Amino acid sequence: MVKIFSFLPNKIIEYSFYLLFFLVPLILTPFNYELFEYNKMMATYALTVIIIGMWLIKMAINRKAGIVKTPLDIPLLLFFLSQVVSTIFSIDRHVSIWGYYSRFNGGLLSTISYILLYYAFVTNFPKEKIKKLLVLTLSSATLVSLYGTLEHFGIDKNIWVQDVQNRVFSTLGQPNWLAAYLAVLIPITIGLTLNKFSNSIGLPARIATQSVAGGLGYLVIWLLFYVTLLFTKSRSGFLGFGITNVIFWILLFIKYKKEIIKALLIFNFSLLIFNFIFGAPFEQINRFTLPELLKNQSSLTKTSQDEKPTKSYGSSVIDVGITESGTIRQIVWKGAINIFRHYPLFGTGVETFAFSYYQFRPIEHNMTSEWDFLYNKAHNEYLNFAANSGIFGLGSYLLLILGFIWWNIRSMGIRNQESGIRNCESENTNNQKFLIHNSYFLIPSLFTGWLSILITNYFGFSVVIIQLLFFLIPAISFMLITKANNKEQITENKDIRAMQYIFISGVFLVICYLLFVICRLWYADMIFTTGYNAVRSQDYVSAYQSLKKAITLNKNEPLYYDEFSYPAAMLAMALSDDKQATLSAQIKEEAILASNIATTISPQNVNFWKTQTRVYFALYQIDPKYLSNAALSLEKARSLSPTDPKITYNLALIYDKMERRKEAIELLAESVKLKPDYRDAYFALALFYERDKQTDKAKEMLRFILEKINPSDEDAKKKLEELK
Repeated sequence: MVKIFSFLPNKIIEYSFYLLFFLVPLILTPFNYELFEYNKMMATYALTVIIIGMWLIKMAINRKAGIVKTPLDIPLLLFFLSQVVSTIFSIDRHVSIWGYYSRFNGGLLSTISYILLYYAFVTNFPKEKIKKLLVLTLSSATLVSLYGTLEHFGIDKNIWVQDVQNRVFSTLGQPNWLAAYLAVLIPITIGLTLNKFSNSIGLPARIATQSVAGGLGYLVIWLLFYVTLLFTKSRSGFLGFGITNVIFWILLFIKYKKEIIKALLIFNFSLLIFNFIFGAPFEQINRFTLPELLKNQSSLTKTSQDEKPTKSYGSSVIDVGITESGTIRQIVWKGAINIFRHYPLFGTGVETFAFSYYQFRPIEHNMTSEWDFLYNKAHNEYLNFAANSGIFGLGSYLLLILGFIWWNIRSMGIRNQESGIRNCESENTNNQKFLIHNSYFLIPSLFTGWLSILITNYFGFSVVIIQLLFFLIPAISFMLITKANNKEQITENKDIRAMQYIFISGVFLVICYLLFVICRLWYADMIFTTGYNAVRSQDYVSAYQSLKKAITLNKNEPLYYDEFSYPAAMLAMALSDDKQATLSAQIKEEAILASNIATTISPQNVNFWKTQTRVYFALYQIDPKYLSNAALSLEKARSLSPTDPKITYNLALIYDKMERRKEAIELLAESVKLKPDYRDAYFALALFYERDKQTDKAKEMLRFILEKINPSDEDAKKKLEELK
């Protein structure tokens, strides 16, 4: 029995880390509210529970709480404290603990999970198995990239709403997320390729592995990753790789000088060739690539044949009225800075950007093509921390980053690496040889891959796999440099006492319970998704049943109550029409109660107040008294989102029904002030003015629509004719 206990925990921890790096990038399901990130986060939670549980069992049997100290201990502690404090003072503590629903990544629980995984890795993972871990990581990324490449050629073009052939996202769910993932791994793959070919590029003989086959394998993987990166057309990912690629070669040049020139030229000339063949995300580069040249040639041939030359006005994005992403990003950044100015110390709370942004949303956002989109991230990780966690959160996050950068600068010196090699020379296994050889290339490649996260996060935000790499690449790097080998086995010369058996049994039961909870949450989300889709199909009976079941499975999620309230109100209205007053009254109370629970748990969630407005407006069809409740709910939403023109527009319509006509017109005037091209508000003003016998003002509104917004607006044309 003692031998079993001495073997299992270490092995379970080891293989759980293998699964973490291999499975998380690949996991997705078609059954959940969010297909990609939610499933990856749930898998991470499950594996964290297993790893930490086995670590506790290992410590219990060894009768000591072993934990390895690292250079990032203080920054990690400060970062953790910043997230705890921000959660305590959060405007929505539920979201701060769990994370914004569907992603969950970024909440306090996810941060705890990543930090625990970091310490579990440096304390328990066997150093000699790092090679195997990296191979599995690259194997998973190879599958991701193969699928992404097939996407580019249309393997699943009929499945997704997005134009996935134009910008692939594979199993990551979004092109920028896939690009960020590949930007981390490409330098690592280059480093491993260089190691295999080191004897052929003039580097010192003792670091040459002389494995041409292995080198060719890594070379093919590297090229596949880079081509997939190009297929994402992600400017942030391309920029992240481009900058860190330069840093990588500078680091190697400082170390080897003339010996590295050959490899530098070969690799980077290959990049130019692939850019020419497949194109690039930046227009300044792309105009000189083969796809663009062929496109232009085809366009010239067509023009010549038709003999109808046309003038090009640049990007079609402008033609169809889609605001450039960089412009939108700058507006969102402005809102994030405004949040930080008002909550400078601890922010509004971990992961609360979706709510706080509405309060400080710049008016110019209303003039973009995404004016009514919900933004739950600042699309800049640093501003996101500033808004959510204040100077404490941002400062500790930057300290964590600077700490690892400083450690790498010190650790990549010649003296440190020579010392590290001498420490390993007594070992003669293949895995130890791998560590000796790759100390020349793997440390700088891990470092530059990690640096790419800092760049892609400037233009976006971390997702689950990027967060794992952000925390665990430093753990891998520390293990490669330090003497510690994590070979400590559980003590076998001591009998396991009764209290130890009790503790181990208790830990095992906790592991089982937590895994059950995670599975239950996942299943609740699947049921919720069924109800959510039924609402969109106006199948309110099915929606009511599914959402009620989801609530029984997860009673603490306010989104479930919010989503349940509207189909319940619609059912109550339908039952009232069918003269089933008793049942209608019962379901009506369920709708009101569910909406109140949602707004009580998350009182700063604007969307919950909007839903409550819809609920009361539906119930208004049963009892006119609920119209005033609808107005009060929308007034609350307006106070939380003062620059949202849609709220003032809908509130104007409700006020009009309440015979508050003057206020209704004032609100519509405010709507068009907030959004000068708001067609619906102008048309509503025209109708109100017509009703109030102010024909000239009504005509003025209609002419504005036709002259400034849409000359082809048939409703406006028809109404203007009637007024004439």
